[in-house]
Amino acid sequence: PALHRVPPAPKVHRLFNSGRYADALSVAEQQLRLLGESYGHNHHEYATAMNNVATLYQALGRYGEAEPLLEQASKIQQRTLGHDHPHTVASLSNLATVYEAMGQSERAKAMQSLVAQMKRTWEEKQRKRK
Repeated sequence: PALHRVPPAPKVHRLFNSGRYADALSVAEQQLRLLGESYGHNHHEYATAMNNVATLYQALGRYGEAEPLLEQASKIQQRTLGHDHPHTVASLSNLATVYEAMGQSERAKAMQSLVAQMKRTWEEKQRKRK
């Protein structure tokens, strides 16, 4: 299966952290394609890979390309993991950052407020489980 050909995520992080954004993006896009082939396009692993690609687009100033990926990733994560799961919240937080970078400060503030509420809800659920 294609999953055996997926490059490990640490490689993307290593390239990103060394400032090699274009190389990291190439590997992340390969991961996205292969995870889509392996799991389908409605799986939370695919959504996490979308978030990674979008984050790299953001780092390269390609906000218009990052925005739809983050929107789609967060929808998949909400459906598969829950609306307040940390992965969902991370995608929405990244989306707020993209809105801010695009000069959409009102959308960014609204999203940041939603993210803060989701974090509180998640933390409350975790406390109740203990």
